[in-house]
Amino acid sequence: MNRKELRAETLAILLEIVPDLEPERLDGKASFRDQFEIDSIDYLNFVLTLEKRLGVAIPEVDYPRLSSLEGCLAYLESKTGG
Repeated sequence: MNRKELRAETLAILLEIVPDLEPERLDGKASFRDQFEIDSIDYLNFVLTLEKRLGVAIPEVDYPRLSSLEGCLAYLESKTGG
């Protein structure tokens, strides 16, 4: 998947977890937790859904790398060859 596809899929998953999220207002460099209410269970669901939909294994030690949109996209590109 390329970056644009990864971004679209990541935002779609975030919208499932945080329905009132406004993607156009999302700061790609700021942590998700600093921008909207997401608790640890929501964050875990986000990571697990990324794994399932993208077919990548994300070790728990790497979860912090997925805490912002830019970090998430960079990590997923490295895992998917995007």
